[in-house]
Amino acid sequence: MNVPNQELIVRCLKCGQKNRISRDHLGDRPFCGRCGASLDEIYIQCLRCGRINRIPEGRVHDLPRCGKCGAPLYTDYVLDLSEENFEREVIERDETILVCCWDPDRDLCRRVMPALTKLAPKYLGNLKLYRLNIHENPELAARYSVETTPAYLLFKKGTLTETILGIASLADLEKKLIAISRR
Repeated sequence: MNVPNQELIVRCLKCGQKNRISRDHLGDRPFCGRCGASLDEIYIQCLRCGRINRIPEGRVHDLPRCGKCGAPLYTDYVLDLSEENFEREVIERDETILVCCWDPDRDLCRRVMPALTKLAPKYLGNLKLYRLNIHENPELAARYSVETTPAYLLFKKGTLTETILGIASLADLEKKLIAISRR
């Protein structure tokens, strides 16, 4: 099926219907032609009570809570890595993954981690972010020759493609994340 360049097809997350939306109306709030559900909302199931929560796309990054039981629908954008889960979470994935290698004893690293957590929601879908404590995981640090921190390891489809050193400020980190997400 050929779709003109002026149209976009969006599948409804509620009923599965494919909806054709003109690019002129992408700024408007689109609705499904079959069930009437908003196409700019995301449905997340609560892991505690099982309720399906409807979250507007603009609020996904606010760490939403379940409307029934109040439990967080997810906890963090930057997840911890260890030697136990590294293969499963990084090497076996087909995604682009950025691993921040950090040292909790370094002041610079303690400043970078909150900045990384603050920036992470902007790159959901393009880039998966993890943090790796090099004191708790010395074998992984040695495998990837991480000697200074913070260091960033970029993996694409399970393969290390780039090692990034020397980024400390929030602005520099954001510039690098923008460059990575555009590749």
